[in-house]
Amino acid sequence: MVAIVKELTIAATPERVWGALTQPDEIGHWWTNDLNATPEVGSLAEFRFWEWGDFVLRFEVAELDQDKKVHWIYRFGSVAQWAGTSITWQLEPAHNRTMLVFMHEGFMKKDEVFEQTRGNWNYFLASLKSYLETGKGTPGLPPSVKEG
Repeated sequence: MVAIVKELTIAATPERVWGALTQPDEIGHWWTNDLNATPEVGSLAEFRFWEWGDFVLRFEVAELDQDKKVHWIYRFGSVAQWAGTSITWQLEPAHNRTMLVFMHEGFMKKDEVFEQTRGNWNYFLASLKSYLETGKGTPGLPPSVKEG
């Protein structure tokens, strides 16, 4: 199994980062604003990207550790290669900032889908950081996808 792992420091408190990862109105500022999500363990969160066509991602909220960890398990949706994968955001306070460790793990191999997913997460994690530090994220399609 292979994983996408990215660490970044965000100039915001863990509480603020936690909110951006768990509250639907906040997620809409950096990932997609077309979603149906509830921050409750066991709930199913749905994220839609209509600009990709009928593109939907559905995750089970598997773990919520207030201001420390968010864990989702991919259940079904538009990316068959994500079957069996999960996403974890680990938060650590770091001098009035937050160290975020992002992991999307469980991929069978490093293939084209893995590389595209890694590029898209780099884009969305930069959007998350920008939203938390400047108030403006870049939700929706990454430019590389728009051009392709």
